[in-house]
Amino acid sequence: MPRQKVPDIEFDFFVLGQIKELFDQGKIYVNKEYQRGDVWKPYQKIELIKSIEKRYSIGVLVLFINENKQYEILDGQQRLLTIKKYINDELDLGKTKLEKYSELDIKDKALIDAYCIYYLKLKSHSSETKEEDIVQTFLRLQEGTPLNKAEKINAYRGKFKETFRETRENHELFNILGKEKRFRFRQLAAELLLLELESDFDNKIFPDIELSSLINAIKKYEEDISNKKISFYKGNLDFLHRSLNVILTALKTREIVAFYILISCLRRKKADNSNLLNEFYEFAIEFLQNLYSFSMYDSSPPKGMSHEIFNTYKLYKQEAKVQTTSDSIKNRFDIVLKEFERIKPFIEKDKKRLFDIEQKRVLYFKQKGLCSECGNPMKFNLTSAHHGIAHSEGGRTSDLEHAKLMHEKCHKRLEKRLKKSKKKEA
Repeated sequence: MPRQKVPDIEFDFFVLGQIKELFDQGKIYVNKEYQRGDVWKPYQKIELIKSIEKRYSIGVLVLFINENKQYEILDGQQRLLTIKKYINDELDLGKTKLEKYSELDIKDKALIDAYCIYYLKLKSHSSETKEEDIVQTFLRLQEGTPLNKAEKINAYRGKFKETFRETRENHELFNILGKEKRFRFRQLAAELLLLELESDFDNKIFPDIELSSLINAIKKYEEDISNKKISFYKGNLDFLHRSLNVILTALKTREIVAFYILISCLRRKKADNSNLLNEFYEFAIEFLQNLYSFSMYDSSPPKGMSHEIFNTYKLYKQEAKVQTTSDSIKNRFDIVLKEFERIKPFIEKDKKRLFDIEQKRVLYFKQKGLCSECGNPMKFNLTSAHHGIAHSEGGRTSDLEHAKLMHEKCHKRLEKRLKKSKKKEA
């Protein structure tokens, strides 16, 4: 059992009359990375002010002294924001007998200003574990009034958090979704990042996107995530945004999740993605039209839809009710992939990308040791095999009839020439 962590704690108080000045000077700090906004209901705020007026205790706040020497709120944000609103005459007192702060007589105002607001002032016991101490203290203080999943994951630090936060704030996909659901869309960015990092597309194994899995990912990728994986994650978001654009604003998050893993799979496995943006848009329109053309409680398909297609989309609706489990994600992925294949048939890339030594040997003797590009003799260990039909366009590595063997330098020159030719055609 580990030893108890004992932070540096001081017990102190403000008087209510100091609160406005402390906020105005930025000495009280609301960290929006993990704190929710002003969420108390009107009656909760009124009861707090009544307690202060009657000189009752409003409990003890918990504050942390951060690097900027500010009082960072770990517990008590709603109380302090309510007091601030009251002092600024911004609190709706309704039909209560409470008087506005600005209308109090001298005696009552002096009593209100002198009301003591007690707090525990924390300092981390270790500079190395400071961030973790803050997060864990904050999360445990909120157990009485639980935070939702989005708020809890935003309380953590590290590379995983930085990546999904930056994506939410700056990527065009999230800009088009809007800024009003700040925490919910950060959660969506985190869920998509988790799926990108932890999914096995070859074996169709997907993680669940429950809170525990997100926290495990935050810890696992606290220090680093490869730039290649981040680039692919953002590339998938680019495809979704460029293909669907404003249609995204009409989607439920579960559809965005399903479409994300589909696009991630297609970019990995589908041959010839040169027209994928248009193909995906056309697929999405038809898929969504089918999905929203009937209720999951309907027993027969709408006019023009076969029973087979009807049952497929009804199954999707049923699976979508359980949004976050790994089984639900896999089953929805199977359905959207099957539908994409039906609506937009495609060739899958050959899993074997490179020619093996025996295949190269067959080509070497078939060409009598001569380079297919320049016609000069080749040293076998310095040769490079070329797919006659490009691998990216569905060419099979086992197709030796169309394959060619050449000098490594000749192969590079050929690849450059083919790229230029494709650009001109485009």
